[in-house]
Amino acid sequence: MNNYLIKSSHILYIFFVFIMLFGFQSLSVADEGKNIDDQTKELSYLLMCPVCQGQSVGESNSNLAHDMRDIIRKQLEAGRSKEEVLAYFVSSYGESILSSPPPKGINWLLWLLPGVGIILGGIGITLYLFKAQKEDKNEGSQKINTQAKMDNEYMKRIEEELKDSDS
Repeated sequence: MNNYLIKSSHILYIFFVFIMLFGFQSLSVADEGKNIDDQTKELSYLLMCPVCQGQSVGESNSNLAHDMRDIIRKQLEAGRSKEEVLAYFVSSYGESILSSPPPKGINWLLWLLPGVGIILGGIGITLYLFKAQKEDKNEGSQKINTQAKMDNEYMKRIEEELKDSDS
C-alpha cells in the first residue's frame, strides 16, 4: 500500500510538470509566419456573432458574420495587427463582441481562478497522499505493538493453564 501511494504521488508530480511545460510552450508560439487566411480564421473565432446566439463569427453562416470576416481580411491586408482589428470591433460593438472576456477589472478572477484551483487541488492531493502514507506507517506499528501484547497475554494464559493442569 505504501509503495502505491509513493508511486501515485510521483505520477502526480510528473503530470503537473508536463502540464506546466506544455502550457508555457504553447504561450511562446508567435503569430508570425501565418498567412492572411489563417489570421482571418483565428480572429473570426475570437469574435462573437452579434445576430447568432452562442456562435463565433467563424462558426456562423449569417450575412453579418460573412461581412465581418471580409472586414477582418481587409484590415489584415492593410497591415493592421490582431489587436488593432479586435479594437476596431470592440469600438463598434462593445466588449461583448469578444468570445473571451479581456483580463482586466473583475475579469481577472475568470482568468486566475482555474489556475489557482488546479494548484490548490494539487497541493490538497499531495497533502492527502502524505497523510495517508503516514497513517499507514502508524497503523502498521500499532498493529505490531498490539499483536505483541496479544501474544504475551496468550502465552501467559497458556503458562497458567499448564501450571493449573500440572497440579
